[in-house]
Amino acid sequence: MLWTDKYSPKKISEVVGNSESLVELEEFIFNYKAQKKNSIFIYGPTGSGKTCAVHSIANENNLEVLEINASDVRNKAGINEVIGGSIHQASLFSKGKIILIDEVDGLSGTKDRGGVKALCSLIAESSFPIVLTANDPWSSKLSPLRKKSKLIELEKLSYIEIFNSLDNICKLENISVEDNVLKRLSILSGGDLRAAINDLQTVSSNKSEIIMEDLDILGDRQKEEEVITALNLIFKGKQDSVFYALNRIDMNLDESLLWIEENLPQVYKGQDLGKAFSALSTADLFRGRIRRQQHWRFLVYQNAFMTGGVSFAKSNKPESFFAYKRSSRILKLWIAKMKYGKRNAVAEKLADHGHTSKRRALQTFQYLKTALKNDDALLNNLDIDRADIEKIV
Repeated sequence: MLWTDKYSPKKISEVVGNSESLVELEEFIFNYKAQKKNSIFIYGPTGSGKTCAVHSIANENNLEVLEINASDVRNKAGINEVIGGSIHQASLFSKGKIILIDEVDGLSGTKDRGGVKALCSLIAESSFPIVLTANDPWSSKLSPLRKKSKLIELEKLSYIEIFNSLDNICKLENISVEDNVLKRLSILSGGDLRAAINDLQTVSSNKSEIIMEDLDILGDRQKEEEVITALNLIFKGKQDSVFYALNRIDMNLDESLLWIEENLPQVYKGQDLGKAFSALSTADLFRGRIRRQQHWRFLVYQNAFMTGGVSFAKSNKPESFFAYKRSSRILKLWIAKMKYGKRNAVAEKLADHGHTSKRRALQTFQYLKTALKNDDALLNNLDIDRADIEKIV
């Protein structure tokens, strides 16, 4: 389970930072009928708590949240279809409802004609509070939404606020870590608490103690900024230089593919999205051939379809601002790799002591794991660490 889900705040008092702004948000939701404006517009950098603040208020007060990503319903027809039927329909199982429209800065593209106007009409008619979120709300095309909404800014979290959150998680997970390590991890996050928690889970995987050297696997945040620059070139460019977009970053093509896969649906729509995923699928086929047959010359084709193939699939240049996200699959794959690495290490020791193959040891491991968990003498004889067993059982 991802720690961002496990430690997601369940009430507004647990949301980190921006306490005054969160009080304003809570007051608006509970007194929205008395407000001069029918919606509230929360804006701030990624990881500042915009979405989780709304969910924590709802969870604490038994309110339903209807959450829609604006990039999924970009035009008038989509907005009316998805949101229109919900602005008067009461919740069946909760005391009330909050309509959360996430990333409205994704509405300002050329293909979103009528989207902002339709949303403004629904805001005026809604029987429930409408919460809009954005990283950057200042596009001129979003001006009608700003006029109809109460604006609240959530500022970037300080490294001290992030440090305290990470320290609390470490205590709950029984992880030993020195303050200077957590401080470094907090600073690397750049004010993004979600990224900081993901990084903490990554470096602590299968460990009961974190040291400074463990942070080396994260690389530098500059690497992530370079990825975002490359994605902008691929998604928004259409010149020959897109073929070299990934050459400028220190990242293997497999991880780059996950970044493109994660962010493609919020940038491309309709036929463009289908064509882009077709190109990405072809890149993945070449990736498979490289792995199976060691045909490294296919790397050039994998790169070409990931960059030029995706880039030239679009019919028009996207004009919106997009907050690109790191793929959660990267973290999940890392966790799985660490878990199976521990399992294989234990299997090798079992194979040596049992005079059998590692494959046979793996097959019998499920029958031995209970004995290994409960017999310290057996663990000592096999030279197996109890912590390794607890991580993989």
